[in-house]
Amino acid sequence: MRIALLADTYPPENRGGAGVVVERLAGAFVQAAHDVCVIATTSGAGSHRDQDGVRVRRLRSRYPERFRNTVAMANPMVLPGVRRELADFNPDVVHAHNVHQHLSFASLTAADRLGVPVLYTAHDYLLFCCIKFICTGGPVDFRQRWFNCAKCQRFRWNPARNVVIDQHMSKHVDHLFAISRTLKTALRANGFGGAEVVYNGVDVDWWGNGDGAAFRSTHGLDGDPLALLAARVSREKGAEAALHALARSRHSDLRLVIAGENPRYAPKLRRLADELGVGERLLLPGWMEPAALRDAYAAATVTLAPSTYPDPFNLTIIESMAAGRPAIASTLGAGPEIVADGAWGYTVDPTDPLALADRIDLIVGDAEHARSLGRAARQRAASTFSLQRQVEQTLARYDALLTART
Repeated sequence: MRIALLADTYPPENRGGAGVVVERLAGAFVQAAHDVCVIATTSGAGSHRDQDGVRVRRLRSRYPERFRNTVAMANPMVLPGVRRELADFNPDVVHAHNVHQHLSFASLTAADRLGVPVLYTAHDYLLFCCIKFICTGGPVDFRQRWFNCAKCQRFRWNPARNVVIDQHMSKHVDHLFAISRTLKTALRANGFGGAEVVYNGVDVDWWGNGDGAAFRSTHGLDGDPLALLAARVSREKGAEAALHALARSRHSDLRLVIAGENPRYAPKLRRLADELGVGERLLLPGWMEPAALRDAYAAATVTLAPSTYPDPFNLTIIESMAAGRPAIASTLGAGPEIVADGAWGYTVDPTDPLALADRIDLIVGDAEHARSLGRAARQRAASTFSLQRQVEQTLARYDALLTART
Protein backbone atom coordinates (compact mmCIF):
# COMPACT_ATOMS: atom_id res chain seq x y z
CA MET A 1 0.00 0.00 0.00
CA ARG A 2 1.17 3.52 -0.77
CA ILE A 3 0.49 5.70 2.28
CA ALA A 4 0.88 9.48 2.34
CA LEU A 5 1.06 11.07 5.78
CA LEU A 6 0.51 14.80 6.23
CA ALA A 7 1.91 16.51 9.32
CA ASP A 8 2.94 20.07 10.09
CA THR A 9 6.08 18.89 11.87
CA TYR A 10 8.23 15.78 11.65
CA PRO A 11 11.31 14.77 13.64
CA PRO A 12 14.10 15.52 14.02
CA GLU A 13 13.19 19.16 13.35
CA ASN A 14 10.44 19.07 15.95
CA ARG A 15 9.78 16.56 18.73
CA GLY A 16 6.20 17.55 19.47
CA GLY A 17 3.76 14.76 20.25
CA ALA A 18 1.90 14.56 16.92
CA GLY A 19 5.12 14.57 14.89
CA VAL A 20 6.59 11.79 17.02
CA VAL A 21 3.45 9.71 16.55
CA VAL A 22 3.65 10.17 12.78
CA GLU A 23 7.33 9.20 12.80
CA ARG A 24 6.58 6.00 14.70
CA LEU A 25 3.67 5.11 12.45
CA ALA A 26 5.69 5.79 9.30
CA GLY A 27 8.53 3.59 10.49
CA ALA A 28 6.17 0.76 11.42
CA PHE A 29 4.40 0.99 8.06
CA VAL A 30 7.74 0.70 6.28
CA GLN A 31 8.62 -2.32 8.41
CA ALA A 32 5.35 -3.86 7.27
CA ALA A 33 6.47 -3.42 3.64
CA HIS A 34 4.31 -0.40 2.79
CA ASP A 35 5.56 2.55 0.73
CA VAL A 36 5.35 5.72 2.83
CA CYS A 37 5.70 9.40 2.02
CA VAL A 38 5.52 12.06 4.73
CA ILE A 39 4.70 15.61 3.67
CA ALA A 40 5.70 18.04 6.40
CA THR A 41 6.98 21.61 6.68
CA THR A 42 10.11 23.43 7.72
CA SER A 43 11.01 27.03 8.52
CA GLY A 44 14.18 26.64 6.45
CA ALA A 45 14.76 25.51 2.91
CA GLY A 46 12.49 22.79 1.58
CA SER A 47 14.00 19.36 1.15
CA HIS A 48 13.52 15.89 -0.29
CA ARG A 49 15.19 13.04 1.52
CA ASP A 50 14.77 9.46 2.61
CA GLN A 51 14.72 9.02 6.38
CA ASP A 52 14.83 5.46 7.71
CA GLY A 53 13.09 4.18 4.62
CA VAL A 54 10.45 6.93 4.62
CA ARG A 55 10.23 9.51 1.86
CA VAL A 56 10.18 12.83 3.71
CA ARG A 57 9.18 15.93 1.78
CA ARG A 58 9.51 19.19 3.69
CA LEU A 59 7.86 22.33 2.33
CA ARG A 60 8.94 25.75 3.50
CA SER A 61 6.45 27.65 5.63
CA ARG A 62 7.30 30.62 7.76
CA TYR A 63 5.07 33.48 8.85
CA PRO A 64 4.31 35.63 11.92
CA GLU A 65 2.55 33.63 14.64
CA ARG A 66 -0.24 36.20 14.89
CA PHE A 67 -1.61 35.03 11.54
CA ARG A 68 -1.95 31.38 12.56
CA ASN A 69 -5.75 31.42 12.78
CA THR A 70 -5.93 32.66 9.20
CA VAL A 71 -3.18 30.47 7.75
CA ALA A 72 -4.87 27.42 9.31
CA MET A 73 -7.61 27.68 6.71
CA ALA A 74 -5.36 27.80 3.64
CA ASN A 75 -1.62 28.35 3.40
CA PRO A 76 -0.62 29.56 -0.09
CA MET A 77 3.06 28.99 0.74
CA VAL A 78 2.68 25.22 0.80
CA LEU A 79 -0.48 24.21 -1.06
CA PRO A 80 1.12 24.04 -4.52
CA GLY A 81 3.83 21.86 -3.03
CA VAL A 82 1.30 19.61 -1.30
CA ARG A 83 -0.54 19.07 -4.59
CA ARG A 84 2.71 18.40 -6.43
CA GLU A 85 4.06 15.92 -3.89
CA LEU A 86 0.79 14.04 -3.61
CA ALA A 87 0.46 13.77 -7.37
CA ASP A 88 4.05 12.60 -7.67
CA PHE A 89 3.66 9.93 -4.98
CA ASN A 90 0.20 8.77 -6.16
CA PRO A 91 -0.93 7.31 -2.80
CA ASP A 92 -3.62 4.73 -2.13
CA VAL A 93 -4.62 6.58 1.05
CA VAL A 94 -3.84 9.95 2.58
CA HIS A 95 -3.73 10.20 6.37
CA ALA A 96 -3.46 13.70 7.79
CA HIS A 97 -2.47 14.51 11.34
CA ASN A 98 -2.18 18.01 12.80
CA VAL A 99 -2.23 20.46 9.87
CA HIS A 100 -3.56 23.51 11.69
CA GLN A 101 -0.40 25.61 11.60
CA HIS A 102 1.39 25.14 8.29
CA LEU A 103 -0.04 22.58 5.86
CA SER A 104 -3.50 24.03 6.59
CA PHE A 105 -6.86 22.35 6.29
CA ALA A 106 -6.99 23.16 2.59
CA SER A 107 -4.46 20.32 2.18
CA LEU A 108 -7.35 17.95 2.91
CA THR A 109 -9.18 19.28 -0.14
CA ALA A 110 -6.05 18.75 -2.22
CA ALA A 111 -5.82 15.16 -0.97
CA ASP A 112 -9.49 14.44 -1.67
CA ARG A 113 -9.09 15.49 -5.30
CA LEU A 114 -6.87 12.46 -5.82
CA GLY A 115 -9.95 10.27 -5.45
CA VAL A 116 -8.47 8.18 -2.61
CA PRO A 117 -9.61 7.78 1.02
CA VAL A 118 -8.61 10.68 3.24
CA LEU A 119 -8.30 10.14 6.98
CA TYR A 120 -7.59 12.60 9.77
CA THR A 121 -6.24 11.97 13.26
CA ALA A 122 -7.12 14.64 15.80
CA HIS A 123 -4.30 14.84 18.34
CA ASP A 124 -5.76 17.73 20.30
CA TYR A 125 -8.60 20.26 20.36
CA LEU A 126 -7.29 22.50 17.58
CA LEU A 127 -10.11 21.62 15.20
CA PHE A 128 -12.21 24.01 17.27
CA CYS A 129 -10.11 25.52 20.10
CA CYS A 130 -7.13 27.68 19.14
CA ILE A 131 -5.26 27.19 22.42
CA LYS A 132 -6.29 23.65 23.39
CA PHE A 133 -8.29 24.72 26.46
CA ILE A 134 -5.17 25.73 28.38
CA CYS A 135 -7.19 28.78 29.50
CA THR A 136 -9.44 26.58 31.65
CA GLY A 137 -7.12 25.73 34.54
CA GLY A 138 -9.44 22.91 35.57
CA PRO A 139 -12.40 20.80 34.43
CA VAL A 140 -14.05 21.83 31.18
CA ASP A 141 -17.21 20.85 29.30
CA PHE A 142 -15.28 21.02 26.00
CA ARG A 143 -17.78 23.26 24.24
CA GLN A 144 -16.05 25.94 22.23
CA ARG A 145 -17.75 29.30 22.67
CA TRP A 146 -16.83 31.99 20.20
CA PHE A 147 -17.06 34.83 22.71
CA ASN A 148 -14.53 33.13 24.99
CA CYS A 149 -12.19 32.55 22.07
CA ALA A 150 -12.58 36.10 20.82
CA LYS A 151 -11.72 37.41 24.27
CA CYS A 152 -8.75 35.05 24.55
CA GLN A 153 -7.37 35.58 21.05
CA ARG A 154 -8.23 39.27 20.74
CA PHE A 155 -6.75 40.62 17.49
CA ARG A 156 -5.66 37.13 16.42
CA TRP A 157 -9.23 35.88 16.45
CA ASN A 158 -10.63 34.97 13.03
CA PRO A 159 -14.35 34.12 13.19
CA ALA A 160 -14.16 32.28 9.86
CA ARG A 161 -11.53 29.81 11.08
CA ASN A 162 -13.75 27.16 12.64
CA VAL A 163 -16.40 27.44 9.93
CA VAL A 164 -13.84 26.80 7.19
CA ILE A 165 -12.21 23.95 9.10
CA ASP A 166 -15.59 22.29 9.57
CA GLN A 167 -16.26 22.54 5.83
CA HIS A 168 -12.94 20.96 4.92
CA MET A 169 -13.45 18.16 7.44
CA SER A 170 -17.06 17.39 6.54
CA LYS A 171 -16.58 17.46 2.77
CA HIS A 172 -13.13 16.00 2.28
CA VAL A 173 -12.38 13.58 5.14
CA ASP A 174 -13.66 10.01 4.95
CA HIS A 175 -12.71 8.95 8.46
CA LEU A 176 -11.81 10.67 11.71
CA PHE A 177 -9.60 9.17 14.41
CA ALA A 178 -9.32 10.42 17.99
CA ILE A 179 -6.39 9.50 20.22
CA SER A 180 -8.54 9.09 23.35
CA ARG A 181 -12.13 8.79 24.49
CA THR A 182 -11.71 12.17 26.14
CA LEU A 183 -10.87 13.75 22.81
CA LYS A 184 -13.71 11.87 21.12
CA THR A 185 -16.11 13.43 23.63
CA ALA A 186 -14.69 16.89 22.94
CA LEU A 187 -14.96 16.37 19.19
CA ARG A 188 -18.58 15.29 19.47
CA ALA A 189 -19.42 18.29 21.66
CA ASN A 190 -18.21 20.53 18.84
CA GLY A 191 -19.91 18.85 15.91
CA PHE A 192 -17.31 16.23 14.95
CA GLY A 193 -19.19 13.03 15.71
CA GLY A 194 -18.32 9.46 14.79
CA ALA A 195 -14.60 9.52 15.59
CA GLU A 196 -12.88 6.16 16.06
CA VAL A 197 -10.60 5.96 19.09
CA VAL A 198 -7.16 4.55 18.34
CA TYR A 199 -4.71 5.05 21.17
CA ASN A 200 -1.16 6.13 20.50
CA GLY A 201 1.32 3.30 20.88
CA VAL A 202 4.95 2.70 21.75
CA ASP A 203 7.51 0.00 21.07
CA VAL A 204 7.28 -1.64 24.47
CA ASP A 205 10.46 -3.68 24.10
CA TRP A 206 12.53 -0.67 23.00
CA TRP A 207 11.34 1.62 25.80
CA GLY A 208 11.91 -1.13 28.34
CA ASN A 209 15.60 -1.40 27.50
CA GLY A 210 16.98 1.79 29.07
CA ASP A 211 20.17 2.20 31.08
CA GLY A 212 19.22 3.97 34.29
CA ALA A 213 22.70 3.73 35.76
CA ALA A 214 24.16 5.58 32.80
CA PHE A 215 21.64 8.41 33.19
CA ARG A 216 22.30 8.72 36.91
CA SER A 217 26.06 8.73 36.36
CA THR A 218 25.84 11.39 33.66
CA HIS A 219 23.81 13.73 35.86
CA GLY A 220 25.42 12.92 39.21
CA LEU A 221 22.26 11.57 40.76
CA ASP A 222 23.79 8.67 42.71
CA GLY A 223 21.13 6.62 44.45
CA ASP A 224 18.68 9.39 45.29
CA PRO A 225 15.01 8.74 44.50
CA LEU A 226 14.05 10.47 41.28
CA ALA A 227 10.80 11.90 39.93
CA LEU A 228 10.79 12.56 36.19
CA LEU A 229 8.58 14.93 34.23
CA ALA A 230 9.29 14.64 30.50
CA ALA A 231 7.48 17.44 28.72
CA ARG A 232 7.75 20.93 27.36
CA VAL A 233 8.73 23.03 30.37
CA SER A 234 5.52 24.89 31.12
CA ARG A 235 2.86 25.45 33.72
CA GLU A 236 0.29 23.67 31.55
CA LYS A 237 2.35 20.46 31.50
CA GLY A 238 2.59 20.54 35.27
CA ALA A 239 6.09 21.91 35.95
CA GLU A 240 4.93 24.21 38.74
CA ALA A 241 2.64 21.56 40.19
CA ALA A 242 5.58 19.15 40.31
CA LEU A 243 7.76 21.71 42.10
CA HIS A 244 5.13 22.42 44.74
CA ALA A 245 4.74 18.69 45.32
CA LEU A 246 8.52 18.27 45.58
CA ALA A 247 8.59 20.93 48.30
CA ARG A 248 5.90 19.06 50.24
CA SER A 249 7.31 15.56 49.88
CA ARG A 250 8.46 13.80 53.04
CA HIS A 251 11.58 12.62 51.20
CA SER A 252 14.16 15.39 51.45
CA ASP A 253 16.51 13.48 49.14
CA LEU A 254 13.98 13.29 46.31
CA ARG A 255 15.22 14.87 43.07
CA LEU A 256 13.04 16.20 40.26
CA VAL A 257 14.14 16.07 36.62
CA ILE A 258 12.09 18.08 34.12
CA ALA A 259 13.24 17.00 30.67
CA GLY A 260 12.13 19.54 28.10
CA GLU A 261 12.82 22.97 26.65
CA ASN A 262 11.41 26.44 27.09
CA PRO A 263 14.17 29.07 27.41
CA ARG A 264 11.71 31.84 28.28
CA TYR A 265 9.98 29.89 31.05
CA ALA A 266 12.91 27.98 32.61
CA PRO A 267 14.31 31.00 34.54
CA LYS A 268 10.91 31.56 36.14
CA LEU A 269 10.79 27.92 37.12
CA ARG A 270 14.23 28.09 38.70
CA ARG A 271 13.20 31.15 40.70
CA LEU A 272 10.13 29.30 41.94
CA ALA A 273 12.27 26.31 42.93
CA ASP A 274 14.56 28.60 44.94
CA GLU A 275 11.59 30.27 46.64
CA LEU A 276 10.26 26.84 47.63
CA GLY A 277 13.66 25.79 48.94
CA VAL A 278 14.16 22.96 46.42
CA GLY A 279 16.41 24.69 43.89
CA GLU A 280 19.28 22.25 44.48
CA ARG A 281 16.96 19.30 43.92
CA LEU A 282 15.71 20.46 40.49
CA LEU A 283 17.48 19.35 37.33
CA LEU A 284 16.65 20.84 33.92
CA PRO A 285 18.72 18.88 31.38
CA GLY A 286 16.85 20.24 28.37
CA TRP A 287 15.20 18.30 25.58
CA MET A 288 16.38 14.70 25.32
CA GLU A 289 16.75 12.48 22.31
CA PRO A 290 14.68 9.27 22.58
CA ALA A 291 17.59 7.06 23.67
CA ALA A 292 18.55 9.46 26.46
CA LEU A 293 14.93 9.78 27.55
CA ARG A 294 14.65 6.00 27.64
CA ASP A 295 17.59 5.96 30.06
CA ALA A 296 15.88 8.65 32.15
CA TYR A 297 12.76 6.50 32.50
CA ALA A 298 14.92 3.57 33.57
CA ALA A 299 16.54 5.76 36.23
CA ALA A 300 13.28 7.22 37.52
CA THR A 301 11.52 6.04 40.65
CA VAL A 302 8.28 7.59 39.44
CA THR A 303 7.22 9.67 36.43
CA LEU A 304 4.88 12.62 36.61
CA ALA A 305 2.31 13.97 34.18
CA PRO A 306 0.33 16.52 36.23
CA SER A 307 -1.01 18.57 33.32
CA THR A 308 -3.15 21.47 34.47
CA TYR A 309 -5.26 21.47 31.29
CA PRO A 310 -7.30 18.57 29.84
CA ASP A 311 -4.38 16.89 28.06
CA PRO A 312 -6.00 14.61 25.43
CA PHE A 313 -3.16 12.06 25.58
CA ASN A 314 0.24 12.30 27.19
CA LEU A 315 2.77 10.15 25.34
CA THR A 316 5.23 10.21 28.21
CA ILE A 317 2.83 8.21 30.38
CA ILE A 318 2.82 5.22 28.08
CA GLU A 319 6.56 5.52 27.46
CA SER A 320 7.03 5.37 31.22
CA MET A 321 4.68 2.40 31.51
CA ALA A 322 6.58 0.55 28.77
CA ALA A 323 9.75 1.20 30.76
CA GLY A 324 8.14 -0.44 33.76
CA ARG A 325 7.80 2.72 35.81
CA PRO A 326 4.68 3.86 37.67
CA ALA A 327 3.25 7.17 36.54
CA ILE A 328 1.18 9.77 38.34
CA ALA A 329 -1.21 11.36 35.85
CA SER A 330 -3.53 14.34 36.00
CA THR A 331 -7.21 13.70 36.58
CA LEU A 332 -7.86 16.28 33.87
CA GLY A 333 -8.06 15.05 30.29
CA ALA A 334 -7.22 11.47 29.33
CA GLY A 335 -5.03 10.65 32.35
CA PRO A 336 -7.62 8.35 33.95
CA GLU A 337 -8.05 6.51 30.63
CA ILE A 338 -4.38 5.64 30.60
CA VAL A 339 -3.69 5.10 34.30
CA ALA A 340 -6.09 3.19 36.55
CA ASP A 341 -5.71 4.82 39.95
CA GLY A 342 -3.85 2.46 42.27
CA ALA A 343 -3.44 -0.31 39.70
CA TRP A 344 -0.32 0.66 37.76
CA GLY A 345 0.06 4.25 38.91
CA TYR A 346 -2.06 7.01 40.33
CA THR A 347 -4.23 9.88 39.13
CA VAL A 348 -4.35 13.12 41.04
CA ASP A 349 -5.81 16.61 40.85
CA PRO A 350 -2.82 18.69 39.66
CA THR A 351 -4.05 21.73 41.57
CA ASP A 352 -3.64 19.84 44.87
CA PRO A 353 0.10 19.74 45.63
CA LEU A 354 -0.41 17.87 48.89
CA ALA A 355 -2.25 15.06 47.11
CA LEU A 356 0.45 14.90 44.43
CA ALA A 357 3.17 14.81 47.07
CA ASP A 358 1.33 12.05 48.93
CA ARG A 359 1.14 9.84 45.80
CA ILE A 360 4.81 10.45 45.11
CA ASP A 361 5.66 9.46 48.68
CA LEU A 362 3.57 6.29 48.42
CA ILE A 363 5.80 5.16 45.56
CA VAL A 364 9.14 6.52 46.72
CA GLY A 365 8.69 5.19 50.25
CA ASP A 366 7.88 1.60 49.30
CA ALA A 367 10.24 -0.02 46.80
CA GLU A 368 8.21 -3.22 46.50
CA HIS A 369 5.02 -1.26 45.86
CA ALA A 370 6.84 0.76 43.18
CA ARG A 371 8.07 -2.44 41.50
CA SER A 372 4.58 -3.96 41.62
CA LEU A 373 3.04 -0.88 40.00
CA GLY A 374 5.82 -0.85 37.41
CA ARG A 375 5.24 -4.47 36.42
CA ALA A 376 1.52 -3.84 36.04
CA ALA A 377 2.22 -0.69 34.03
CA ARG A 378 4.41 -2.56 31.58
CA GLN A 379 1.79 -5.27 31.14
CA ARG A 380 -0.86 -2.64 30.47
CA ALA A 381 1.36 -0.88 27.94
CA ALA A 382 1.88 -4.16 26.09
CA SER A 383 -1.82 -5.02 26.00
CA THR A 384 -3.33 -1.60 25.25
CA PHE A 385 -0.71 0.93 24.20
CA SER A 386 1.64 -0.96 21.91
CA LEU A 387 2.69 0.47 18.58
CA GLN A 388 1.79 -2.84 16.95
CA ARG A 389 -1.80 -2.50 18.13
CA GLN A 390 -2.02 1.08 16.88
CA VAL A 391 -0.63 0.08 13.48
CA GLU A 392 -2.97 -2.89 13.13
CA GLN A 393 -6.04 -0.80 13.92
CA THR A 394 -4.97 1.95 11.53
CA LEU A 395 -4.19 -0.40 8.64
CA ALA A 396 -7.48 -2.21 9.21
CA ARG A 397 -9.32 1.07 8.70
CA TYR A 398 -7.32 1.82 5.56
CA ASP A 399 -8.26 -1.60 4.16
CA ALA A 400 -11.94 -1.14 5.03
CA LEU A 401 -12.10 2.22 3.26
CA LEU A 402 -10.33 0.89 0.19
CA THR A 403 -12.58 -2.17 0.07
CA ALA A 404 -15.66 0.01 0.29
CA ARG A 405 -14.53 1.87 -2.83
CA THR A 406 -14.05 -1.25 -4.96
